[in-house]
Amino acid sequence: MAEPIAPTEVIDPVVVVQPAPLKKKRRWLGWVIALVVLLVLLIVGFFVADAFAKQYANDYVRERIIEVLKLEPDAKVDVDLGSGSVILQAIRGSIDEVSVHVDEITFGELTGSADLTAASVPLDSSQPVEKLGIVVTVTEENVRKLAGFLSGIDLTSIELQDGVIRIASEFDVFFFTVPVAVDLLPTANEGGINFDPQTVLLGDDEISVADLRASAEFRALAGDLLSSQQFCVANYLPKALVIDDVDVVGSDLVVSINGDGTALSDPALSQLGVCPAG
Repeated sequence: MAEPIAPTEVIDPVVVVQPAPLKKKRRWLGWVIALVVLLVLLIVGFFVADAFAKQYANDYVRERIIEVLKLEPDAKVDVDLGSGSVILQAIRGSIDEVSVHVDEITFGELTGSADLTAASVPLDSSQPVEKLGIVVTVTEENVRKLAGFLSGIDLTSIELQDGVIRIASEFDVFFFTVPVAVDLLPTANEGGINFDPQTVLLGDDEISVADLRASAEFRALAGDLLSSQQFCVANYLPKALVIDDVDVVGSDLVVSINGDGTALSDPALSQLGVCPAG
């Protein structure tokens, strides 16, 4: 008898799972990230460098102003180079605008605050600055220190009003004291400021200076009260700077000084002017 055949065990076929194809690495994304980081670093570096450049320029301008205007080393001088990039302006070859405020500046007996503005300032100091101006503002209190330059007689008061400087004095005529006031119009001249009498006030009466000068009697009595006076500042200013306008604004005397077209290395910015012999 034949031996029984053992049942055949059926083994499940092995299912081989093929791995999914590997995706290509997105190398371009890494390059983009690197470029963005580099760009950010460059931008940050530019602003840091520009801040250093602006501080250097501020210090240089301050030192030059102190030197040119003969200020004390510790004088309060505020410099503003505007909001634009100093580096970009330097690439173009000039600084667009420079503004400087000086708390106190003195020309002999004349003391005030000063505001300087310069436009198109070339980095090449041998080239001219397109615009260079200084406005000096003198308060009424400081104008009173010029009493000796406003008239040849003793004054009882000095007031700035209505575009003129009104000076007052008194004359003794027989047994009477006669108060008199004179309105002076300040004007610019080559060496400084003229104070020209315009109107004389006797009480409530206004009389033109021309009429009074024509009167031998009053001219002899008034003397220097009717004479134009001058305050020279040329020997306190660099030769390159000249006074080109003087006005009474409110209760202040405003003096405008011009230096357009002057190069920063011009010797005339380092040498003081000379007052004419008086």
